[in-house]
Amino acid sequence: MLDILPPSGGNERLTLVVRRPDESLHDYLVRCQWELGDRVRFLASVRDAQWTILESERQRWRRHALLLTFTGPVIAALAYAGLGLCGAADSVPVPLVAGLIACAGLTGAALAIGIARIIDSIPNWLVTRRARRWA
Repeated sequence: MLDILPPSGGNERLTLVVRRPDESLHDYLVRCQWELGDRVRFLASVRDAQWTILESERQRWRRHALLLTFTGPVIAALAYAGLGLCGAADSVPVPLVAGLIACAGLTGAALAIGIARIIDSIPNWLVTRRARRWA
């Protein structure tokens, strides 16, 4: 199989169709049209695949950003509410309470990243499971 993509970034090999010695001009032009059309379709499919991958990466980053944006404050608010419910906020010094809330927020961020990785691996897991079932 010929590699139609040039290694150095030039486009010489993309448009190069070598004429065979026993080929008439008409046959050569028809073959050029078919080969160049195949190359254009190939490049279009590569471009579409790259756009699909880029869009899935954008969606993944958007999910991670939203998860981190909302999880940190929620975990910190839950930590403050938990300290308030157990009465520790009245007897514990304020810097210690602030440190506990900050630690809870950081732990919540790590938890959010772990959840995001699990969510991102679910589609791949489903695909491999379906592939095993059909194999």
